Amino acid sequence: MSEKVCIVAEIGCNHNGSLDIAKRLLLKAKEAGADYAKFQLFKTELLVTESADLASYQQKNTNEASQFQMLKKLELSRDEYIDIVKYAENIGIQVFATAFDIESAEFLAGLGQRIWKIPSGEITNLPLLEKIADIKCADKEIVLSTGMSTIDEIAAATKVLEKSEDAKLIILQCNTQYPTLDDDMNLRVMDTLREKFPKWKVGLSDHSEGVVAALTSVGMGAVFIEKHFTLDKNMEGPDHKASITPEELKELCDGVRRASAMLGNPSKQVTKSELENRGVARKSIVAATDIKKGDVFSEKNLTCKRPGTGVSPMKWHEVVGTVADRDYRKDEAIVFVSSSNE
Repeated sequence: MSEKVCIVAEIGCNHNGSLDIAKRLLLKAKEAGADYAKFQLFKTELLVTESADLASYQQKNTNEASQFQMLKKLELSRDEYIDIVKYAENIGIQVFATAFDIESAEFLAGLGQRIWKIPSGEITNLPLLEKIADIKCADKEIVLSTGMSTIDEIAAATKVLEKSEDAKLIILQCNTQYPTLDDDMNLRVMDTLREKFPKWKVGLSDHSEGVVAALTSVGMGAVFIEKHFTLDKNMEGPDHKASITPEELKELCDGVRRASAMLGNPSKQVTKSELENRGVARKSIVAATDIKKGDVFSEKNLTCKRPGTGVSPMKWHEVVGTVADRDYRKDEAIVFVSSSNE
């Protein structure tokens, strides 16, 4: 059986700075069947300069003049995040957060976080990479997003992160345009990542519209899929437009589970469910006309018809030319013992 795919409902900043919205999103993620919900944790002053420009998609989706102003409104306090973790425990969904600065990483380590996601924008942030590699925790997982990155940049980051002892390593194909156009998804990069970085399992950080990319990635061996979701795509904020609704998240979760089950076993064999169909769907060698004892079986008096409970048509050339040892009525299955079994 294939490895279970971990589905992460990426809440990110789609809480819009509201603890109430964050909890509503957590509940929807739980109801949809996601394995985890993920947030983004940062201190704006440690993440961005006050003069940093907005990305083009951020300019379209917000009314803010700078990244600093936008992010300040989306920043979760430490107490708010602790409240979120407790609420997630109460409703029965696991939660973790992406740290965008060392101080936030240290805070999350103090909470016992075990999954460490490096977002695409931090793949060249050596101090943060080293910090995450050094964190000690049980069942540690490191997940690296590779949007905007070259193979050389990915190799440099993985070299640092592989110093983490006994950590499960997962590398994600990602495009950081929100939303990502279909012909920019490049899902086949997952094969390249698997080949270039054999210590790492592969997955997808999906910013495309809908659920097609996520479902396709399952067939390509993804073990980890994250997808932004929102209560309403029309809400103000940088990521809502490229996010899926709770209903779409449910569709994604159900679809991934079905796709995973469909991958099944690489060994080609007759399944239990197929066995009962073989006799019905296959054919046997039967009499095409009435045949008398002593007649020679030929292409004129034999044919192949369902059901397949008699002699297989694969023995056609063994049967043709032999002599009938008894009478046969039309459509009666031929009884034949090959010389090899005599």
